[in-house]
Amino acid sequence: MNLAELGATFRDARLAGNLTQQQVADLSGVPRSRISLFESGMLAELGAVKMLSLFDAVGLELLARRRGHRRTLDDVLHEREESGGAPTGRRRVRPRRNTSDRQS
Repeated sequence: MNLAELGATFRDARLAGNLTQQQVADLSGVPRSRISLFESGMLAELGAVKMLSLFDAVGLELLARRRGHRRTLDDVLHEREESGGAPTGRRRVRPRRNTSDRQS
């Protein structure tokens, strides 16, 4: 994930939390102008401490994983716990077969 993608993820979380850029600036200590550049993908660099402060202000966390890591069952269970056990919005659906299609 690059810095522009992190900025977009941050913006989505900020908006979902009904927070303005100024409110996040007040909470994190990061100037509103830097937040605006971060969200728009126009920021060339943002230090780790500032990014962690911004993410903390909107309820996000950064996870370090080895390159090529694939989503595991532990990841899915962790996501379910964080969402209060509610469905994540994704479902695997199998088409229902007619009983007449079954072979005896």
